[in-house]
Amino acid sequence: MNFTFSRIQRYILRECLGGLVLVLGVLLLAILMIDVVEQLRTVGGDVKLSLAGALRLSLMKLPLIMEQTLPFAILVASMLAFTRLNRRSELSIIRASGISAWRFLAPVIVMALVLGIFTTTLLNPFAAKLTESFELERARLLDDGRQTMAVSDSGVWLRQGDDSSQIVIHARRVEEGGIVLVDVKMIEEERLFAGNRPTNDYTFVRRIDATRAYLRNGFWQLENVVENVPNLPPERKANLAIPTSLDAVTLLDKFASPNTIGFWNLPRFVSQTQAAGLDASRYKMRWNSLMATPALFVAMGLIGAIVCLRLSRLGGTSRLLAIGSLMAVGLYFFTQFSSSLGATGAAPPVVAAWSPPLFVLFCTLTFLAYREDG
Repeated sequence: MNFTFSRIQRYILRECLGGLVLVLGVLLLAILMIDVVEQLRTVGGDVKLSLAGALRLSLMKLPLIMEQTLPFAILVASMLAFTRLNRRSELSIIRASGISAWRFLAPVIVMALVLGIFTTTLLNPFAAKLTESFELERARLLDDGRQTMAVSDSGVWLRQGDDSSQIVIHARRVEEGGIVLVDVKMIEEERLFAGNRPTNDYTFVRRIDATRAYLRNGFWQLENVVENVPNLPPERKANLAIPTSLDAVTLLDKFASPNTIGFWNLPRFVSQTQAAGLDASRYKMRWNSLMATPALFVAMGLIGAIVCLRLSRLGGTSRLLAIGSLMAVGLYFFTQFSSSLGATGAAPPVVAAWSPPLFVLFCTLTFLAYREDG
């Protein structure tokens, strides 16, 4: 079986790639300019931030923006390519020569499939790394990084504090959605000052071990406590209260964003999160969404191409663009709604991730089969 493209198929592929480069370039440039202004407004509103600093922050987000923009770029590129072919009557000539829609749509499908695999396996890990750097840098500029939460093979790590001190908390696992910590260790440290100026160095104050810690309104309630202070013998206490600004609602917001964890690291992260007793639904949803990305890209490409096949009966370019845009917006909202169900555990993540692209693929391929094969 010969899988090589014919001359006509290579020509269609070049048209699609040319449109993709144009559309993606315009979209990324426009979004980048808007995001630079947004960084100057949000970050620059609280701290001194130069235009170069805002541009640097926005460039860190650019791979993620590209990942999120590619489906729409593929749709528009497909529509542009087939619109040009229609205007030059090339599509009519191709059809009159006996070439089926399956053959001249193959370049769109292959382009979208390759871009989908590239996005999942290469672009996403790179984007996740830079997104994590962006969030850390933004938190550093805003001095908003004193409360963070992370998970590892040994359990859950949490850091809380203010300008004068911090407490690093480790728990073997959590219960009740994160408001109960089990097998807890807390290290309290005070910030060192150089004159009246705070430094980034801390000095050890005390270590606290407890069997459990309950998040109450404004404090951690520790049970079966052993408190270790330098130069003093360990002191056992039945209970101990540790002040905190965390609450049950914001606690998990301190956890890593799914966008900061790359495709290859997500399975292990899901296992660690579940082992720690935390809900991993949104990370499962993210992994399944990345797995479904090639199918989503193919669906977007086919929407653009198939709409253009009906150009002559739909009344021209403006109506064509309107119909294609409405279909894309419909798929986008379908995907977002389905993702919300999967991230909250209301639907199985694998079903929530794959349903939108597979539904659109079924509709487009059914239309093609009906149109071509009767």
